[in-house]
Amino acid sequence: MSKPRKDEPLKMPSYRGGNDALFKFVKEHLKYPKEALDHKIEGSVEVAYDVDGSGKVRNIRILESLGYGCDEEVIRLVSMLKYEKAFNKGRNVTLHRKLKVNFKLPEEKKTAGQKINYQLVQNKPKTEQEEKKPTKTISYTINFN
Repeated sequence: MSKPRKDEPLKMPSYRGGNDALFKFVKEHLKYPKEALDHKIEGSVEVAYDVDGSGKVRNIRILESLGYGCDEEVIRLVSMLKYEKAFNKGRNVTLHRKLKVNFKLPEEKKTAGQKINYQLVQNKPKTEQEEKKPTKTISYTINFN
């Protein structure tokens, strides 16, 4: 096995698929904490972490906190990340990363939970014969989900 040259650049651990794949993973696995939903909390959490040469995430720390369970959710997500190993012929490397995760409340439908009630009533009859017929009332309830 040959010794690495001093001027040879080090290879850093990388996320398979690059940053686009990383952001996609976060988007697909992010769970909005119930406490944050209940308090209608929006904002971002910034996290810093290290990735060692074997691709393992270590030393996760929150730089910008949001609270209400959001910090814990970001720590959970980052600890799930899997990086590819960096092969540097025996030289140890550590990648330092920062990631900002945005929490935005899901948009509520404007009609959610609203009911519209209305009635259709036949006009008063004009002739004596029509007056003897009973009037029909039709009622509708429309729910929007």
